[in-house]
Amino acid sequence: MVANRTGTSGPLGLLRVCLNILRRLVDVVALLLLAYMALAILAQIVGRYFFNYSIAWSEETATFAQVWLTLLGAGIAMRYNQHVGVDLLIRMAPRVVQRVCVGAGLLLSLWFLGVVVFGSLSMVAIGFIVKSPALQIPMAIPYMALPVGFGYFLIETAISTLPRVLHPGSDASAKVEEEREAAA
Repeated sequence: MVANRTGTSGPLGLLRVCLNILRRLVDVVALLLLAYMALAILAQIVGRYFFNYSIAWSEETATFAQVWLTLLGAGIAMRYNQHVGVDLLIRMAPRVVQRVCVGAGLLLSLWFLGVVVFGSLSMVAIGFIVKSPALQIPMAIPYMALPVGFGYFLIETAISTLPRVLHPGSDASAKVEEEREAAA
């Protein structure tokens, strides 16, 4: 079997390519949301203080952009291991205890994120009925940030934590850390 450009053949190589595309897409969307937020707030400030006119939709859309950016940013932070964690005792424990603790933490995290993703789908359904105050768009659009953002966070949590469960303190865990630092 011939290896592809990523050095992995078969389904694993395809998953890696899909993950890279997803990560680039999230990065671009987050950057665009940040730029839009800055421009929308600037337009609101200029309108209010120079023309004595409040642009209602700019504040509303900037708020929606901030929600989307925050939820996507949680997944981006997970990708680079930027979330706060205290693991001093776990790192000092024997490897078996490390695996159990990290595995339990992973299972609890995935369970919680899964509950949020699926629970937020009912909120999105309700959002098709409710309209936003200024733009009169369905609130399902901003509410969609919950399942999308937490779904992405779930993916990044699984990818970043699984090597530490399977091989705590080993080269696999170190390789994931090196890839994160190289990507930063």
